[in-house]
Formats: sequence, C-alpha cells, structure tokens
Amino acid sequence: MNTRTFIPTRAQQRPFQEEDGTAREQGLGFENAGHTSVMVRECMDALALKKGDVVLDATAGLGGHSEALLSVADVTVISLDADLRAVAASKARLSKFGERSVVLNANFADLASTLASHGITTIDKALFDLGWNRTQLVGRGVSFLRDEPLHMGYSELPRSGFTAAQVLNEWSEEVLADVFFGYGEERYARRIAKKIIEARKEKPIDTTAQLVEIISAAVPAVYRKGSLHFATRTFQALRIAVNDELGAIDSGVRAAWKLLNCEGAIAIISFHSIEDRRVKHLFAKFAKGEGRLVYKKPLTPSEVEISQNPSARSAKLRAITKPCLDA
Repeated sequence: MNTRTFIPTRAQQRPFQEEDGTAREQGLGFENAGHTSVMVRECMDALALKKGDVVLDATAGLGGHSEALLSVADVTVISLDADLRAVAASKARLSKFGERSVVLNANFADLASTLASHGITTIDKALFDLGWNRTQLVGRGVSFLRDEPLHMGYSELPRSGFTAAQVLNEWSEEVLADVFFGYGEERYARRIAKKIIEARKEKPIDTTAQLVEIISAAVPAVYRKGSLHFATRTFQALRIAVNDELGAIDSGVRAAWKLLNCEGAIAIISFHSIEDRRVKHLFAKFAKGEGRLVYKKPLTPSEVEISQNPSARSAKLRAITKPCLDA
C-alpha cells in the first residue's frame, strides 16, 4: 500500500478547532439516533429548488436533509451513502415519498459511475454534508468514547483498503506522525507516533480504549485537561486516512460539478478547517470558469440552532451556482 498518498504537506496546515468529542455523541441506538441535520434552512435557500429538479444528496446519513429536500419542493432526490445501515434507515424514512426518492449504496467519490449505472447523466442540484454521526457508526471504532475494534471505515471495506488497526500496527513511526499532523493537526504527533510504536511491540493495538490510553501516556497532563478531548485530533486523522476523505471530496465534488446542469447549484457543509479549505479551493477553481459563488464567505449556523443542536457549532456552508452561458 502507498501510505504517502494520504499525507498532506505540513507547510499547508493551519490550526483549527474541531467540535469536541462529546458534541455528537448521542448515546442512543442506531435506529433511534436522534441526529439532527444541520443548517437545513440555509441549505434550502442556497439550492433554490425548482419543481422537477433532480437533486443529489451525496451524503444521505439518516435521511434528514433528503427528507427536507423532498418536503419543500416537488423534486426527485437521489441519496447516496457508503454505509448499508444508513441506506436502510434512509429508505425507511423516505419511503413516504414514493418514486421521488431513490436511495443508493455508494461512496460519493463514485457518484458519476453510480448515477450513470441508474441512467442519470445530469443533475440540477447537489448537497454534501461532510459531517458524520457517531451513533450511525457504532461498533466501528470511530468514537473514542466507546471501547470498540479499530475499524473506522464508513463501509465494511474502507475506501483506502485498510483499517485503523492496520495503520497503527503496520505503518512506520514517521508516516504515523505525518498522518496525525497532516490530517489532525495534532501538535504532539511525533510523541504519539513514538508511543504507538512502543506499545505495538508489546501487543497489537486493536481497540479504541488501547489507543486512547496510548495517546494519554504520550501527551502532557495539561493537554489531557483541555476543553478539546486529547484523542480528538488523532482519531480524526485516522478516520480521514482510512476513508480517504479528502480524495473522496475532490472526486465527488468535481464529478457533481461536471454533471450539474446550467442554473444548477452545489451546497457543501463542512465541519473542520481541513475539509473547508479543500471545498474553498475547489469552488475557487470552478469560479474561475463559469461558476459563481453564492456567498463570499461561508455561512455558519445561527445562535438559535447552535443552542438547540450543539453539533452544529463548527459547521460551515459554502455554495456555488453554474449559470447558463449566453448563446
């Protein structure tokens, strides 16, 4: 495997504050997750749905945004998710809309081929919610608040081809440190990588509890007492690497733009600065051509929404339209 593929340049990184580890931890079962979709009204405004639109919800999750899209206008929504459990939940939730709802099991990085295989060659609007719901991924080791096997994939077979446990037990100290810094902007990346190498010499690192203990031993006491859980950045970095999240964003958003009809729009919600910078960069490229940015700066949730749904507090919404070129 080519681990270097997943490591961004250190010089390109800047500090960020991701939502803390408990913000999205509902503590409920998957079927009753209680997850609240973020910035729904703002997404509807940005997309400006019209009757008959074919809309792509590239990240269906539990179907919240898809339901909103189907409820506000007479449109057809194609919802994608890499997780079969999410697909089942979305199908059940959206069944009341009949043929106007189509839910497919696919990673949005493969949206072009997935849609083509179902006879869809163009779309009018697209929505990407790059956040994730810990309750949706129970049992896969994504949350450091539960003791689970270190899988971290959004699907049974992670897009990268390897699990978090394989990363921790097989990759070199140097590469691990680069991953933790590049994808998590973890200031103690080298110390954590060194501790991982020491720990795996004793026994394989297979569970989230083991990893949390290793991180705890690697970082200073003051870091363990901070407002942001000390394992947040390391877990984020592993999740991004295992799911090739940045590569998926590039592939998926570029494909959606190519499929987008004129007068179409794409709206994207991100939750940390690494994602947001990637989206900003892509939109800037589109805007040099026929694209027009809907907002000069990303929208953020209202204080009312944040008070009702703390998970929303780090969300940023960017949107772009594709005007029709003059004949």
